[in-house]
Amino acid sequence: MKIRKEFRFTLPNGTGIKAAAGHKVSGTMRLTKVKDIVLIERDSSVQKNTGAFYVVLLSKVITSLGAETGINRNTIERLNPVDFAFLVDFLHEINHQIIKKIPLKCPNCSNEYYGEFEQLGEA
Repeated sequence: MKIRKEFRFTLPNGTGIKAAAGHKVSGTMRLTKVKDIVLIERDSSVQKNTGAFYVVLLSKVITSLGAETGINRNTIERLNPVDFAFLVDFLHEINHQIIKKIPLKCPNCSNEYYGEFEQLGEA
């Protein structure tokens, strides 16, 4: 079983981002890698201003956003506050769902599925 690595979303507001005429702003986000976090912690703007952490992180993990040709800090900074909060919540949701699920195989029928922990750390 493969773990899904990219997730589609649609911004609730979408202002400040280029979109196709008459369409809501949609995009894709990939899972966060440990390397992303390490590089962000070394970023001078993050070290000076902890408020920049999610701006930098979102600019790394969002792979497409509306009709934008390149996602960078300026793209994220132009977001409406509602859209920014949505993306931070979405980032947490997709990354936390992965660590709560474990691939399982039924010993009787050999069917594969994902089981989910009620509480992280339980065995």
